[in-house]
Amino acid sequence: MRRMLLFLTVAQGFALAADVTPLWEAAQVTLPYSVQSVALSPDGKTLVVGTFRDVGLYDPVTLKRLRELPGGDGGGWGATFSQAGKLAVAGVSEGAFVWNDLSKAPQKFTSPGGRVFGLAWSPDGQKLALGDAGGHWRVEPGGPSGQLKGDVMAAVWSLDGQTLFLSTGQEDSAVYALNARTGQQLWRQQNVPKTHVRRPGYGLDEVNGLTLSPDGKRLACAHQDGRVLLRDPASGRLLKVLEGGQDTRWTAFTPDSSQLVAVGEDGGIHVWDVKAGKQLAQAQVNQELWWVTVTPDGQFSLTAGEDTHVRQWRLP
Repeated sequence: MRRMLLFLTVAQGFALAADVTPLWEAAQVTLPYSVQSVALSPDGKTLVVGTFRDVGLYDPVTLKRLRELPGGDGGGWGATFSQAGKLAVAGVSEGAFVWNDLSKAPQKFTSPGGRVFGLAWSPDGQKLALGDAGGHWRVEPGGPSGQLKGDVMAAVWSLDGQTLFLSTGQEDSAVYALNARTGQQLWRQQNVPKTHVRRPGYGLDEVNGLTLSPDGKRLACAHQDGRVLLRDPASGRLLKVLEGGQDTRWTAFTPDSSQLVAVGEDGGIHVWDVKAGKQLAQAQVNQELWWVTVTPDGQFSLTAGEDTHVRQWRLP
C-alpha cells in the first residue's frame, strides 16, 4: 500500500535535537502479523518479508505482496540473502530453511539448542553460519562448530570470509571473533557499564545484532541497553559509542559505510554519521522495531517489527 510522504513531528511523541532531521516516510505496507525480518536481494529487485506465520515476496518499490514462499514452518526471523541469491530464514521454533530457488521447497538445517537467532552467509555465498538459543553455532556445510556460554543472538562474516563474528545474550552478553576455518577464538569483548540497570527477564546486556560495514572497517554491535558499539573487526577494540536508542535490536550500514541506521524496542529509528559519531536523523513509531535494512542504492531504509508494518524511509 502506497502512502503519501509523512513528516514526523514532535506531536508524534518524541522531541528532536536542533541538529537532528526528522525522517521522511516514503511508503508502508500493513501485514496481518508482526514482522520479524526483511531482506533485500543483492540486486535490490527482490524483497522478502518474514512474519510469525509465513515468508513472502514483495515488490521492493511499491511494497505490494507478490506471493508466499513454499515450504518453511511459519517462522520468519533472520531473513538473509547470499550474493548468489540463496535465501536463509530461521524456523519458528528451531532450525533454519534455505531456498536455493525461491519457487521451490527449501532445505532444512536443524539446530540442537532450539530456535536459531544468528544466520549469516559467507561472502562467497558457499557457507552458512547458524547460532541458536542454546549457544550452539556451526558453519554449513562441513565447517567448524561449538557452543558459547550464552544464546547466540547474531552472526556476521569478515569480508575475506576468514573470520566469523558471533554475539551472545544471557549472562555472557559478549561479542566473539572466531577463525571461520578452525573455530578458534581470536578475541572476545564484553562491555557492560557499571551504571547498567538490568531489565527483568533479560540477559546481562544482550548484544542483539551484529553488522559489518561494507568497507570492512567497523563492526556495529547493537546492545540491549540502547548503545551501538563500533568495534575494530581485527582486534575487537572499541572505536566509538553511539547513544540515544533504547534496547537496540538491529543496525544496517549504507553501501558507502558513511551512515548507520539503528532500530530498537522503543520504536525509534536513528541514523548516524559513522565517522563523526553524530546523529543525523530520527523517527518514531508506536511499537517495537526488530529489523532494519538499507537498499543497495543507499537512498532508503526498510524497518519492521511488532506493529505489523514494513516502512520505507528516505535517508538523509
